[in-house]
Formats: sequence, C-alpha cells, structure tokens
Amino acid sequence: MTTRDTMYSEDISDSHKHVVSVLQDGVTKLPPELDEAGNVEYKTKLDNTSSHRAIHLATQLQWRLAEGDGHALYIVGVHDNGDVVGISDKEFEHTIDTLENMAQQLDNARIVSIKKRVLHDSERVVAEVRLAQKAPLPQTELRVAVLGDYGAGKSTVLGCLTHGEADDGRGKARLNLMRHQHELESGHTSSITLSTVGFDGDGRVQNYTNNRSAEHIFQRSQHVVTFIDTCGHAKHLKTTARALTGYSPHVFCVVIPADAVEVSTTTREYIQIAAALGMPLMVAVSKMDIADKAGFAALMHELLGTLDAVLPERSKCIVVNVDEHQSLADDMMRMSVVPIFTTSAVRTLGFGDLTAVLGKSLAKRVAYSTDGVKPFEFHIEHLYSIDTVGTVATGWVHSGAVAAGGAADTQQLVIGPDSSGNFVEADVSSIHTLRTPTESAKAGMSASLAIQPRSPITIQKGMVVLGADQLEAGGRRISSEFTATVTVLCSDLVKMQAVVVHIRSTYHLATIVDIGSSTELQPPGCAQATTGLRLRLSGNVRELIYPGMPVVARDGRSLTFAGRVTAAM
Repeated sequence: MTTRDTMYSEDISDSHKHVVSVLQDGVTKLPPELDEAGNVEYKTKLDNTSSHRAIHLATQLQWRLAEGDGHALYIVGVHDNGDVVGISDKEFEHTIDTLENMAQQLDNARIVSIKKRVLHDSERVVAEVRLAQKAPLPQTELRVAVLGDYGAGKSTVLGCLTHGEADDGRGKARLNLMRHQHELESGHTSSITLSTVGFDGDGRVQNYTNNRSAEHIFQRSQHVVTFIDTCGHAKHLKTTARALTGYSPHVFCVVIPADAVEVSTTTREYIQIAAALGMPLMVAVSKMDIADKAGFAALMHELLGTLDAVLPERSKCIVVNVDEHQSLADDMMRMSVVPIFTTSAVRTLGFGDLTAVLGKSLAKRVAYSTDGVKPFEFHIEHLYSIDTVGTVATGWVHSGAVAAGGAADTQQLVIGPDSSGNFVEADVSSIHTLRTPTESAKAGMSASLAIQPRSPITIQKGMVVLGADQLEAGGRRISSEFTATVTVLCSDLVKMQAVVVHIRSTYHLATIVDIGSSTELQPPGCAQATTGLRLRLSGNVRELIYPGMPVVARDGRSLTFAGRVTAAM
C-alpha cells in the first residue's frame, strides 16, 4: 500500500497562502479557518460519511475550487480553530479515500499532491492535500428560445426536459423553473428563465435526474442546450421581446397545446418572426394526453397550413420514434426542415426524440480567431454586483476571444454605449463560462465577466464589450437612426408612427421616418413580404448599430414588426 506522501509532483499554489504551514516542524497552531472565503479547508478527519454527508462534502469541494480559480488546499489533522491535533495512519487513509471520492463525484477534479508530517510527540500525522480541476472538455452550446401562447405548457415541457420528472396534470413539473412567488401562485411565467440539459461525450443526457446542480451538468457535458423560457401573456410582451433580441437564441421552439381549437394569433406571429429573422424552427405539441383525435387532426392540418404559408421552402416532419436524429438535426439547423414533436408531460412521451435531436444540433460555428477578422464582441444580458468582485455581467460571446486581464490579442477593451453613445475603456479581471472559472472565453459560449471600467459609467443590460478599434468596423456605427428590412406583424405601418424597438437587451421609443418596399436581406425560404423602414430613436438616444442586428418592435401589447438592420445612418 502506498504511503501517499508524494503521490504527484505537480506544484499548485493556493490563492490564500498561509504564513505558517502545518508541514513545518514544531507548528501546533494555524490561523482559524476562513469559512466564507478562500480555497483552504481544514479537516480533522473524514471517515464513515453517509450519502448525504458525501454530497455536502463534494459541494464544499466545488466551492473551494471555485474560490481558488480551480485549485483547493485541504489541511488534514487540524481543527477549524487552527489547533493541530493529527490523526492516525488508518484515519489518514480513510480521509484520503474520502477526498478521492469527493473529487470523483465532481468528475472534473483530482488530487494533485499529498504532503504529510508525523508529529514528534506521537505517531499521529498531519497533511496538506492539494486538489485541482481537470482541464475542461471542449464544449459547444446551443440556445433555444421557447415560445408559445399563454397556457401552452412551455414551462411544463421544460420542467420535464430538465428534471426528468412527469407532470401531475396540475403543473408540478413547471415549479422547478419559476423564480417568483406570484409565478408559483398564478402558474404563469413573468420573467426570462434559463434552464439546461447537457450531453456527455457518449451522448448521454445530463440533467437534474443524474446531477445535483447546474454546475455539475456543465462539468460533465460536452454539448449544452440552454433553454430560454419566455412569457406567454401579452402583458409580459416586453420581456419576451427582450429574449428574442437580447439572449442570442440559435433555434426557436414554438409550443402549441394539443387541445387548442386553432393556431392562435400569437403562435402565428412567432412563426413569422422565425421566418423574418431567418431562424431554425421546431414545434413541440404539448398536452397530448388530453387531445381528442378529431380536434388534434384539425389542429395539425391548420398548423401545417400555417407553416406552408410562412415557410414554403422548408419541409415539415412530424417526428415519431425516428432513428436518424443526426440528419434531422442537421436539416433543422440548415433551415431545410421544421420538425414537429408530439409530447405529453404527464406520460413523459415524445421527449426522447426531442432531446436526441437537440443533442445533435450544433449552432453555426463562429470563428474566434483574434487576427482582426473576428474581433471580440460580448453582449450583456444580465448584471450582478458582488462585494469582493464588483460588477459581473453575464451574456454571450458573439465573436473573438477574451482572456482575464484583457482581450486574447491584448487589444484594449471598451464598454458602452450609454444613452449618449459614449464608450469607456474597461478591463476584465476574471471570467466564468458555464459557471466554471476559466482563463478565457471564446465565441459561441455563455460567459460571466467581472468588468472594471476605467472611467465612470453606469453599466446596463444591452451594452457591449468589444475591442476599442472595432467601434467603426464591420458597418458598426454609434447612431440614433438606421434602416431595417422587416416583416410587418400587425396592420399597415404609417410614417411618424411611434413604436418601441428592442435592440439587444434594451429597448427605446422610436419613430418610423420613412417606409419603402425591400427584399434586401430577406431570409431564404421566407414567403412573407418584407418592408424597408427608416427609424429614428427618440430622446437623442444613440446606440451601437450594425448590419444584420435583429430588431423587434411592439406597440402596447402587440408585436408590430420583426427583422434585421440593413445599415446605420
């Protein structure tokens, strides 16, 4: 049996270096353990752990690793108050076994070194055990915007997908996704909720049935599907519109209840928006357990007719126990087919095919070279304030790469614009991708950036972090006026009409200053007539605008138009 006093030779330094080491001869007291910070953990011994205790210990290790940017130091044979007491050889062996089991539970951690000392006045030992995260697996991420009318069952479908639990027919499955008390009481979503399903290297599903947390799902997955759950009620249309323009979805999933008597106006609008923005589209028919044969047949006939009218160039495929998930996923992402899945949350039917297709679906590859062709660009979706870090922005890396301390090619970063169109220089001090500390973030992934502006600016949702030399590149302009090719979703538009325009994760009042016909940038396969608009943001507001940027407009509780920017003026 190995004595385990020199298992590995890798030298990993802890982020909170102790002035006194337990390995030094004669040391009988260390500073008390810091419970709420740092990557150093004191353990007298670890043995006879129950399953519940093992889960707690693994979670604690995960937190210590995060505190140390992927490194943790466990000091064995020491009380929390710093008293050095030592343990027997047998207790030491059990403790190391438990630490190894903790690392195995996380899947992405390992012991990198063990150094021990025998106390002079006894046969008891103390030790320093260093653990580190393994090199992360190359990961891909797919973002799916889940859309549907009020009461369609969007959150229930997602609850079944992410937690693997059947619904009880009264909305039990959706409770795991709801964030606010009023949502729990009413059963209706009023905010944007992100949920996750992962797939490991062998294609096995990773969700909350076999993982304790979202962090664990991310660590075990090579392909991650992030669902963006939106609101169905018209009074929350502002929130849903922000999800479409600000959360960078790759696929639209429209949910329709099987017991509906017709395809609703809201559902038709979402299909039209998918066509206007040139987005891959899938349809999930929910509540199959309460559908009657005649009503379902009529609904499907109307749905297929709607899809044919809006997207005539895309084939339609009702998916039932298919084997060719890869080819179906590829065709969907190429926008040559619209798959239709029939599901029942109560009977957990239809989710196998739906999950398998999403597991094979990859977003269009975005280059992250830093040679100036694909400069760094990060869109801010949400903001947090952490006392020890400062402002942390979560969002999507659209292009390029960034490393903690600056961009990957050392270019200066700027953040903005504010309402006057101003940008200020900024630094990125630390980075997390998929809730894991990393040294860099690359295009095609969600990320959290600790941002430190060099000049005063109020950081807000909808702002952009990018290279300073890219503000005027690629057609970008800081402007209050732009043209766009759009699909009109309501009655005819008129000049000088006021609308609320959503740009990234923000929105502004705008005026339609000119209207003309246009087919420029019309998405392939879209049969809808497009209109060229010239819009001016009100109140002297200036935004960063560039060709191809998605825009969605609303007027009160109805959507007005959707399309993409053609040029900034």
